[in-house]
Amino acid sequence: MEVEYELTLDDLYAFQWRAVFASPLGRRSTRKVYILWFLALLLFAILPAIGPDGFVISRVNFTFLIIAFPIVIVVQRYLERWLMRRALLRLLQQEKPGRGLLGRHRVVLTESGVVESTAVGESRTLWVGVDRIEQDPQYIFIYTTPAAAHVIPKRAFRAVQEAEAFYQLSKSSKEAAI
Repeated sequence: MEVEYELTLDDLYAFQWRAVFASPLGRRSTRKVYILWFLALLLFAILPAIGPDGFVISRVNFTFLIIAFPIVIVVQRYLERWLMRRALLRLLQQEKPGRGLLGRHRVVLTESGVVESTAVGESRTLWVGVDRIEQDPQYIFIYTTPAAAHVIPKRAFRAVQEAEAFYQLSKSSKEAAI
């Protein structure tokens, strides 16, 4: 089975955004940041309770935590996404059409693996070399390493059923190779 498509800056942006915010590693990193913020704010809420009279916790301390934590998380989330968007756009501005990443791609699923052809080259990956296969509503991702993938837009298929058949064939071929 094969598919031909044009890979655009929007497609690369969507892949990078997904890697940062939707991947298991990205979600785990975000969770760690939120936990660290919570622990830091908890420390600021508890420190005033330590004094000459011993350890006296007031409602003010925990009210601070209950109010400050959501505010800090909203600011953190907004800032993180704003900075990441800027960094991705700056990175993608360096990409040139027709040099292999942007432009025309042809992906063929064979018995032995995945073959991708562009204007400047061709790559072959055996099914045992494929790391994983994932999809979202707009794309199919065939990961050749944990951080690199063939990004296949579903708009390249004539029908949703074709995209689903492509995805299922790639999944079953990968599983058969294991």
